[in-house]
Amino acid sequence: MIWNPHSRIRPLFEGRDLLVGEWHCWGVQKRWFKEVPVYAELDLPRDGMHLRAVGRHQHVIHAATAAFSAAHADYTRASPTSKPATSTLIFVRGELAEALPRGTMSSHPISAEVATLHMRLLRATDPVAVEEAALAILGRVLLEPSVRLPARDVPASWRTLAQEMQHVIALRYGERLTLERIARLCKTSPFHASRVFRAVTGETIHGYLTRVRLRIALFELRRGAGRLTDIALSTGFSSHSHFTSAFRTEFGYAPSALAL
Repeated sequence: MIWNPHSRIRPLFEGRDLLVGEWHCWGVQKRWFKEVPVYAELDLPRDGMHLRAVGRHQHVIHAATAAFSAAHADYTRASPTSKPATSTLIFVRGELAEALPRGTMSSHPISAEVATLHMRLLRATDPVAVEEAALAILGRVLLEPSVRLPARDVPASWRTLAQEMQHVIALRYGERLTLERIARLCKTSPFHASRVFRAVTGETIHGYLTRVRLRIALFELRRGAGRLTDIALSTGFSSHSHFTSAFRTEFGYAPSALAL
């Protein structure tokens, strides 16, 4: 059966029930528009960011957050920035899709393990390795419980504020951000910002910001985008040593291992 995804992609693997491809946008700022996925779809951003919404619930999607959409479950999407964006898309149908969650659209934090699997998928030249990595990513993201368990019973205003902070971080991760500056941009106090973010997302602002920076840096390293010091500074780290220490803590190896 021929695949006909709603997004134009460069195929990396094509099987009966699994399609993996690379999607790229040169950068177009768009207001909210409706999307209706043909297949179950997992979006793994590598750079850039966009917003998705189901009803009033918005999700900020970027290199540290994957987006899953069930087949034919519509949602709205917006691109608040004109920066280029690249994603790896995993499409699923048939018997394989029956094992995945049903419903609408959801967002999921990308762990260090999933980020490493994603890198392995992109580096693979054997179709079996690509397929195996894609299936492992689906399992880790969708079928295993997240270690982060944010509070469910929080005010709607808190969720909105947390999304605003995620938006600021996704757009400004390369800048020398402080808690005070993030709070000021979101028109709140540092204390309230810190309290709200942890209650809604289950992680600290610092942890989230570091995770975003490291996911972006991971794919900069894959592209050979420059010296380690340049990558460190462009993704918001204060120095080469700070970046190397954070990277080793997160992934278990030094960034120089990928830069070779």
